[in-house]
Amino acid sequence: MEKYVQVFSQFKKSLLEKITFPLFFICLCFVTKGMYAQNEGQFFRTYWFEMGVEHGNPSFNNRFRVNAPEAGLHHIYAYRSETRGNGMMQIFIDEDLRAIEGAELYLEIWGGHAGTANKRVTINGRSTYYLPEDGTAEGYMAHQYPTITLSTTDLVNGYNVLQFACDQGTTFWGHFIVENAQIRVRLSRDNENIKKLMLEEFTPSIKAGPLSENESILLSLDVPEEFRSKIASVEFLGNYIGYNENGSTKSKQWHGFTKHRKPVGLLGVDTIYPFYTNWDVHMLPSQKGIKAKAIIQFRHAENIIYITDVLTDLEIKQRATKHVRLYESMDIPKPFWSRAGNQKHATIQLDIEPSLIEEAHLHIVTWDGGAGSVKEYFKLNNIFFPVVAEGRHDVLYSVLPIDPSILRKGENIFQLLSDTEHHGIEVLLPGPMLIIRYKYQCD
Repeated sequence: MEKYVQVFSQFKKSLLEKITFPLFFICLCFVTKGMYAQNEGQFFRTYWFEMGVEHGNPSFNNRFRVNAPEAGLHHIYAYRSETRGNGMMQIFIDEDLRAIEGAELYLEIWGGHAGTANKRVTINGRSTYYLPEDGTAEGYMAHQYPTITLSTTDLVNGYNVLQFACDQGTTFWGHFIVENAQIRVRLSRDNENIKKLMLEEFTPSIKAGPLSENESILLSLDVPEEFRSKIASVEFLGNYIGYNENGSTKSKQWHGFTKHRKPVGLLGVDTIYPFYTNWDVHMLPSQKGIKAKAIIQFRHAENIIYITDVLTDLEIKQRATKHVRLYESMDIPKPFWSRAGNQKHATIQLDIEPSLIEEAHLHIVTWDGGAGSVKEYFKLNNIFFPVVAEGRHDVLYSVLPIDPSILRKGENIFQLLSDTEHHGIEVLLPGPMLIIRYKYQCD
């Protein structure tokens, strides 16, 4: 994973170099990548962005578009509905701000046109927060799901104006999409809303069983009987070393993201007591310091959630005769995007003999702009893998089994090809990864 981190270190290094405005306008904020990545053991009330005039959000397009200032004057694209988006949204909250303990902004972001720089948001004209650099400014295709800690003085009890912006950077059209946005406020146990639900004494915890023979970990929610009927669902999240399906560049992080507000890539979700999930870890490398937590949704209170305390120090012990390793591409194209017959390639180097491989999986996240007439649009060593669907212009996370016999010691080649006139297929960061389980041979 060390090489993986090194590939993305240039993103962080270049961020300050690209900022050309006065530094006193920068809000130095706490930003994390992933859902509910801070503040555990807490209640939150959530408020989602809603498109439409009736919500204070008129639009010329069916998606919330953010453009660099030059887009409206572009000699080709100025006429398109996308460039008419002004980057302003409103989120209505109904809250006594004196009674909240904190606030956060969570975003679903399609990273934008490769080269777009300095993605940011200003809240009610008060504080400006810079989105984490996800690789877009460096020319990669990317997505991200940041959680931004807001100052409570940023908010108003009513319509909150979020002004998103970006710079053109090195691209032909500075542009990104906010697929969803949520303001959430942290509530104390003596908050009137929590008292109405009779949840003041609600203190569930997440428990973990030992690693089973089939290499799974049983995670369950320990909750008193009087509260069980109030729970609508429990989402189990993990912090571990694995494929970063949410676009994070960290080697170890909280996994999962939301798509259309629904969870993707979590350890599991349960809606019926006893609330539990069997987390299959047989395709994860041995590691220590794994963490887990749960997000609880309630019946009859759709916008109230509870996040448990973090369960720490879980472990996948070293296997006696097997190893699991993560292999990532170190030559991801800038951008990894194919359209109009422009084929792109990437490689992954394997240092083990295919005959030792017991199981192999391909992990990949794509943006599905369509393959056009190309049937075998994505191939590994000339073997087709279906990593997109119907060209709906959405993010897709795929985990596909691989026949070990198609793999090679040394260079393994990915090919991406779409012949659509516009859009096409994007492979988003962190790019394709091979997770290999193989027999271990002692020297």
